[in-house]
Amino acid sequence: MEKSEVTRPITIILDSSTYDQWAEAISGFLKGRRLWRYVTGDKKCPTKSANETDEAYADRLEEWDSKNHQIITWFRNTSTQSIHLQFGRFENAKEVWDHLKQRYTISDLSHQ
Repeated sequence: MEKSEVTRPITIILDSSTYDQWAEAISGFLKGRRLWRYVTGDKKCPTKSANETDEAYADRLEEWDSKNHQIITWFRNTSTQSIHLQFGRFENAKEVWDHLKQRYTISDLSHQ
């Protein structure tokens, strides 16, 4: 099986009480695959440079989009349905990650 063919990369399923464990496991998995920068936003969606051909830009964009959506798919495959249904309004893995972190980081008793 190729690296990109992993459907469920970790065994922890994200629900309202498992965010910390899930976040640690999925971030380790993504770092091991050199994909963590997509989640942090350091690896941004490419823009076309002035001297770049349309074809070269399209290839770079396709590569970025493929990896971005692969990460979002892994987030979906490791979360409950009620959580992954929230992902539809987000364009990239960073937006999904930031939403999950804000929503499920336990800072009070309301999420326990």
